[in-house]
Amino acid sequence: MRRLALILVAALALAGCGGGGGGGHKSSDTAQITSAYEKFFSGKTSVSERVALLQNGSEFKSVIEQFASNPLAKNVTTTVSSVTLQGANKAKVVYVVKLGGAALPQQTGAAVRQNGTWKVADASLCKLVALQGSTPSACKS
Repeated sequence: MRRLALILVAALALAGCGGGGGGGHKSSDTAQITSAYEKFFSGKTSVSERVALLQNGSEFKSVIEQFASNPLAKNVTTTVSSVTLQGANKAKVVYVVKLGGAALPQQTGAAVRQNGTWKVADASLCKLVALQGSTPSACKS
């Protein structure tokens, strides 16, 4: 299970958040957050897109690049099961990360709106990375 967590965490870091401007409509925000999570944790998303779409992504670039270099990370997917808005600029996200037929237990993370764009909260990435037993210095700041 620890190896699966490491691989999934690696793939997660490879993914990039998508999302457009904040429209203020609940369904629009939910769709943007869901898209951000699914893109961020997709092994098919480029490193530069992931960095751009993660809260404080530039601080995590080396972590994302390291995970992106793992060939298994290309097969990671994420399914968002719920998004709960917690004000205008924060949301709770419940999701599952999968690698092939295996999945990590359901995770609870966050999304934040920065400059009108919903992004995966860096704390969500740090929480997943911590599953493998170590935390990058960017998570400690």
